[in-house]
Amino acid sequence: MSERFYSYVSTKCGADCVQTIFLCAPEKYAINEEKAREFAVLSGWIDQVEKNAALLIMLIVPNGWNDFSSDALLIFYNKYKNEFKSPTGISIPGRDGIIWLWETMIYAVGYDEGADYLGNVLVKHSNFFAGAALINGGASDFSPMNEKTDHWFVAQPTSDYCVLNKEVPVPVWLFGYTKNTEASSRYFSEINHTDHILTDTINSIDVEIHYNLKEPAQQVRTSFENSRVDLVIAKTIMNELFNKSIRWKNSPDGTIKRYLGRNEYLTSQRFKHYSVKCGNFDYPYSVHIPNGLNIDDIKGYPLVISLHGRGEPTWVFAEKNGWDKLADETKEFIVVFPDSKFNIWQIERDYDALETILNDLKKTYEYEPERVYLTGFSNGAIYTCQQASTHPWLFAAASPWNGPDMETCKKGNIASYVYHPDFIDSDYELPFFIIVGDNDSKAIADRHDELEIVLPINGCSFLNEEELKNYYTNENKFEEGHRFKTRLYLNKNLSPRVGLTVMKNMPHGAIFDESRAAWNFMKRFRRPNRNKHIEEV
Repeated sequence: MSERFYSYVSTKCGADCVQTIFLCAPEKYAINEEKAREFAVLSGWIDQVEKNAALLIMLIVPNGWNDFSSDALLIFYNKYKNEFKSPTGISIPGRDGIIWLWETMIYAVGYDEGADYLGNVLVKHSNFFAGAALINGGASDFSPMNEKTDHWFVAQPTSDYCVLNKEVPVPVWLFGYTKNTEASSRYFSEINHTDHILTDTINSIDVEIHYNLKEPAQQVRTSFENSRVDLVIAKTIMNELFNKSIRWKNSPDGTIKRYLGRNEYLTSQRFKHYSVKCGNFDYPYSVHIPNGLNIDDIKGYPLVISLHGRGEPTWVFAEKNGWDKLADETKEFIVVFPDSKFNIWQIERDYDALETILNDLKKTYEYEPERVYLTGFSNGAIYTCQQASTHPWLFAAASPWNGPDMETCKKGNIASYVYHPDFIDSDYELPFFIIVGDNDSKAIADRHDELEIVLPINGCSFLNEEELKNYYTNENKFEEGHRFKTRLYLNKNLSPRVGLTVMKNMPHGAIFDESRAAWNFMKRFRRPNRNKHIEEV
């Protein structure tokens, strides 16, 4: 594979996670870096990348796309994903000015011969992309469809994991009509399990949308009458597909979902946005109340605080774990999504941030202070444990997900502690529902050291343990219950006060079912009047 490429990093790139956009140009523009840049400007993609704080990659193919393996984009990404510097020097702390390309936000667009090449890549590596567009081209080699996926999110899934390329959906937009278009439209409609059709006109572009009713992210768009190279098509693809589709890293091949994206999240009525000052820093936070309810309806409701991980701002994270959807379904709680400075939680800087946010919330929402529940993912899980162990009186229960273990935190200089050393002798009870993945490279599944802390504070021991069976069923509204393995630890009254769940074939990610499991555990507890002891509801 040629090592030549043209790249453009938006001047807006900084501490937020970054989209990667592969642009497969027509062969006459892919012969050298100068022509590649010319096409990036002509097609409007350099403009879209700049506006959306993204990264543009164009491989140089002097001998044409037929000279390239369909693995080339994946190989390139894995080799260079930690090589691109922020033009401003701003990045997530610890990355030394290197932007963070998010594996869940990889997109591709191809034109002419580049579209033919990209179409074949999509057949073999649909799990690599969160969305793609093909202009004047499409797939011609469908032979990899019956091969097993490379399950690139999980290097070694369990032996019973067997998924074929044709079983992994990827949203695709087809423009123009060529000899490969019809077959591509049929194939991508099949792998997306499309069962509904609607027509629309967007920015003067006629589009027919074939989509899956249950999961609208699984879709194929066709605009056969539009195949021009201009800024309008690039803008439309970016805003209507790339900025609304994400491949969550929650299984060996990920899961395609629609999400609001940065701009729509900030303007959507679904989330209300606030900000409060604590010390020298502003802490923005977003609130979601159950759909169909108003502020008067939710007086006295419990509160769930959900904390994002490192590098993952709230506009990405808020829809990741399904807390907002669970609130809509159950009508049982309000959910709050705080944002941290530079997309990382640091206990020394953020020590009083959550208490400050809780006090600010009281100005608008009459939530139940005895039933405040704290949960967080990854770096947010570390901060969950830190806040729970330094401010236990604020919370009735906690649920850290995929948090790096204490040894990893010390080695990587991530945190000076996960649980405060004084917590175990504080006499504060605090139930915990801990979730980890069995294939998480950043958070090991063995949590023995963590259990040695949270069991005694809840009056539990390793000797009083039971496995939760026949619970994660469809009847109990779990869609992927087969992936759960939960051990419960009981106190002297035989009440479960600590839970440890290991998720099957789970990389550093999470599924919606985990929110349901965590909520069903946590909602049983309350802390009356900031007492040291927990009561069951």
